[in-house]
Amino acid sequence: MKKRDIVITIGEDGEVQIAVEGVSGKGCIDFTKFLEEELGDVTSREHTSEYYQEDEEKVEITLGD
Repeated sequence: MKKRDIVITIGEDGEVQIAVEGVSGKGCIDFTKFLEEELGDVTSREHTSEYYQEDEEKVEITLGD
């Protein structure tokens, strides 16, 4: 099994960014769903090119007011 990572960054303004690595395709959304439900509404979602591939996945999600 590939290593899967969630990198969470909290800005000074309280904005939360989540980056996922090692999860293929749309599975990254399911992988972070529990965090999104706890942290609040997703205000933007940015997919990298890996989102559309079957290999490693890197996606950044921004949550905030």
